[in-house]
Amino acid sequence: MNIISKLTLRHLLENKKRSIVTILGIATSTALISAILLGVFSFFSFFGYISVQTSGAAHAVFEKVSKEQYEELLNDKTLETVGLRELDGKKSGVRLLTDTDERFRVGNIDHATMKDYSMRVVSDYEGTLPVNSSEIAVEEKFLKDNGLDLKVGDELTFEEGYRYIDDELEGFSYLGGTYRSDELFKANSTETCTITAILHGNRATKDWDILRGMDDGYFPKQDAAQVSIMLKKCNSSAIKQIKDIVKKYGIQKYTINTEYMLSRFAFEGSAGSYKSFFVLMGIALIIVIATSVILIFNSIGMSLTERMRYLGMLASVGATARQKRFSIYYEGFVLGIIGIPLGLLLGYIGTRITLAILGRRILEADILAGAEGMRGTIPIVCQPSVIIAIIFFSALTIMLSVLVPGIKAARIMPIDALRQSTTIKVRARNLRVNPLIRKIFGYEGELAYKNIKRNGVKGKVITISIAVSIILFLTINFFCESIKRANDYDVDIPYQIIASCSLDESDRLRSEIRDMDGVKDVYSAGMIQFAFKKKPDDKYTTLANTDIADRAFLTESFRDKPDAFDLYSMSVAIVDDEDFNKILDENGLSREDYYSGQLRGVLLNSYFHEVNDAPVFNDGIIGQSLHYDETMGFPPAIEVAALVPYTADNKVLEYVPRGTMTVFVPRSVYYEKAKEVLPEDKLTLDLAVETTDNKAVYSKIYQLMQEEGYHNYYCTDLTDSLKIMDTITLMLNTAMYGFSTLLTLIAVANIVNTISTGVLLRRKEFAMYKSVGLDNGGFKKMIWLEVFLYGFKALLWGIPISLLLSFMMYKSFDSALYTFNPNLLFYGVVVLAVFGILGISMGLSINKIKDDNIIEALKEDAV
Repeated sequence: MNIISKLTLRHLLENKKRSIVTILGIATSTALISAILLGVFSFFSFFGYISVQTSGAAHAVFEKVSKEQYEELLNDKTLETVGLRELDGKKSGVRLLTDTDERFRVGNIDHATMKDYSMRVVSDYEGTLPVNSSEIAVEEKFLKDNGLDLKVGDELTFEEGYRYIDDELEGFSYLGGTYRSDELFKANSTETCTITAILHGNRATKDWDILRGMDDGYFPKQDAAQVSIMLKKCNSSAIKQIKDIVKKYGIQKYTINTEYMLSRFAFEGSAGSYKSFFVLMGIALIIVIATSVILIFNSIGMSLTERMRYLGMLASVGATARQKRFSIYYEGFVLGIIGIPLGLLLGYIGTRITLAILGRRILEADILAGAEGMRGTIPIVCQPSVIIAIIFFSALTIMLSVLVPGIKAARIMPIDALRQSTTIKVRARNLRVNPLIRKIFGYEGELAYKNIKRNGVKGKVITISIAVSIILFLTINFFCESIKRANDYDVDIPYQIIASCSLDESDRLRSEIRDMDGVKDVYSAGMIQFAFKKKPDDKYTTLANTDIADRAFLTESFRDKPDAFDLYSMSVAIVDDEDFNKILDENGLSREDYYSGQLRGVLLNSYFHEVNDAPVFNDGIIGQSLHYDETMGFPPAIEVAALVPYTADNKVLEYVPRGTMTVFVPRSVYYEKAKEVLPEDKLTLDLAVETTDNKAVYSKIYQLMQEEGYHNYYCTDLTDSLKIMDTITLMLNTAMYGFSTLLTLIAVANIVNTISTGVLLRRKEFAMYKSVGLDNGGFKKMIWLEVFLYGFKALLWGIPISLLLSFMMYKSFDSALYTFNPNLLFYGVVVLAVFGILGISMGLSINKIKDDNIIEALKEDAV
């Protein structure tokens, strides 16, 4: 180890606090990068796993393949596996010779080579896969349904033929899948085969009860020949490889397993759907790297300032520019050697815990197509290529951070370094102080102002560091809140079950449900929708009168976005009279106006269900009516009599999901008017049920309705649907707020590191003030005024810039956000937090030097 390396290590050890903070910053940055890359690779890999479980491991399937093409594919050295399958409708049916019902005896039989089955049988099974036509693999459930207790090695006799339907309505067609009571079976032959494998619910072949092998040398007709392939090297070029094979052998029809290709990041031809995702991931990486660069750059910059004198001394005894530059680069290398592995470990642990929690919720919610019923979690993928990518981005972060300080170190001249003449460069005129500062803050305030000016680059670094931290924190928070507002899956209705029955039986049903164990509350929460426009695929909806959908009734924020906000429909919530009265009382509305015989309602003038939410409608909509041009057979007309804002403490307003424009009406008046236009025996009332045990309560309600003779009844448990929505929301919130929290930690570390290092570098300066008679009280006042000025200047830049960036984000979100609504209370909290962090950092740093000996401090080499 040379002298430069030894001196660098000694310097890092002498400044343990800053070194530790910098290492933690690098570790946090690496952890964030790890979380992004490990999370993305793990999710995509899991999608590949789901694809294999659902449709098998084949990378592509070729249809109508000739025998010559098949033989050429067998000899292709780029292919790992080539399997042949016969798709002949006349041989697709099977019927067992048992005494069970026809629906159990009849099933489906597949014919393929062992290589093909090896790609499609991906679950556990007993025995070996069939290799010729005398061997079969059978689903365990098929045997059990027919009362057969057979094992591997036993023989099974069955009829092979086809299932079909042949009538005037549908004509003739082969059948597969679930048994139909009107289907027929045509037996072509009776076969006896040896069972070589028993399958245990193999998803990829779930439509086939028996898998029969294929003899060597047998090749089906070309129209029925299907070939499945697996590449030897399935990577990001897999789709291109498959297309080259298709072109090379003249395959006319093919299908690529695009779901599996996603796990190998092969996107050719399907990249459009994922382009925005990777753009978002790239933006996240850039934010992490930029934030981390600022932290490490500040730390290295402070370190360079501290070492200015000794680097000058080294230069005076012959140290070259390269050696001085190496000192800075070596410092970054040492910090990275410790910080990157630590960050990798933290990132791995954090990602694994996150995937375990999220994975379990995702699978339990049955969100993923093909994974229904699967339980467990999402395994973390930690491939060497992923680790290399993480190390690369982390090393890039450090390299960018040390680049400028390294160049500056190389340019240090011996005389300038020994004099420290480049540390502070300020002209006298720039030290002029506004007289108001002295009048307001006194002499100490003038000193504080001049100190910041004299600190030059160090002062600017502190201000910029704080400002950047503020900007990042506020803009990322606005982004998270915007995503949350735009999230259609964030449904927060208070009930779990909806039970409905005839109106005249509703009071009895309500009473019986309320008496059930586990029921917290029961109330009316019926919903009727008045549609004003048909969606493109809607052919049956009858449209309501569209007078009320006039855009002139919208406020300017919503009226200016015709493409984004359009009134397709308006909902009516039928609530209990006491619940409706609560809305009236909270808004100072007269009850008499709503119970006088005319059906009137109040329109909730909030889209996002937020306190102080921007109103959607102006007063012009008051007096307008929701109605159909035809009267009889349709819901009664409803007049909008008032607009009411959203309030957080009124549960009634949560009966409807946000993003729904809803008119609330009292139950008694609504049904009084409904009887005039609808037959009374057709009227039903929906009851919302809040419960702590949804499955048990749902079962009891459904049983009650069946046994007690209720009419026009139905009952639905919303929990599964709400679980899916909650899981999607949880995924979004975990990604957004986890990301925001870690970046906040980096920003706070940045401020603490910069302030504490700046104080330590000013020991001589503080000693000088004390030596000329500045008492302890004046010294503290000066320091706290510096804190105030640093924070004020940083906020003066940070808040406007963050508002500007937030507004730019809003413009990109305008199709879903409608109004620019930054959280001003949060801005206030940030202001207090900035001064709090600055104060604590400065206080702790000053506390460390309060007992410094004036003479010893003045002798220090550092400025």
